[in-house]
Amino acid sequence: MYRFSNSLPYLLARLGVRMGDLFVRVIRHEKLTLPMYRVLAALSEQGHPLRLGEIAELTSADVSTLSRIVADMSRAGLLTRDRPENDQRSLQVALTPDGAELASRLMPIAQHYEEVATGAMSAKEAAELKRVLVQLYGNLDRLEHEVEAGLIKVPAPAASKEMREPKSDPRGSAGQRRKTPRK
Repeated sequence: MYRFSNSLPYLLARLGVRMGDLFVRVIRHEKLTLPMYRVLAALSEQGHPLRLGEIAELTSADVSTLSRIVADMSRAGLLTRDRPENDQRSLQVALTPDGAELASRLMPIAQHYEEVATGAMSAKEAAELKRVLVQLYGNLDRLEHEVEAGLIKVPAPAASKEMREPKSDPRGSAGQRRKTPRK
């Protein structure tokens, strides 16, 4: 039987929200939000400039939201935004030296959070958990296709007994009392 409190999406979200909230308590002292950290970490991990769409994919952020985040981070001196001459519609985002330095200070903290969260798990068990999570994420492609094709819909409410069986109305169909002929 499906139980919300034991469902995979709920348990994953619960873990992610709690870890994120705890991480924000530390990074806010650097005037960063969690999405900002994710941008820094993604760029640092990739080691080269990325287009907004690539960053959006790596961080699971909406491109329009990400555009504002990147603009704020650029103003703060953490990122550069450049339009390549061969593609003026594309925006290349790169870490500045300050952004790279900040990422290098924050990523070990994120690693510590992961180590605490995995607790007594062995390195092999933690790696297997990550492998399974990546697989689960990939499995959602099928679900996305089903949703886009309109194959998943909320069922219509079940008709109540009152709606299915019309009640007999002693007043007749017009809502008036029937007159019985007098003898």
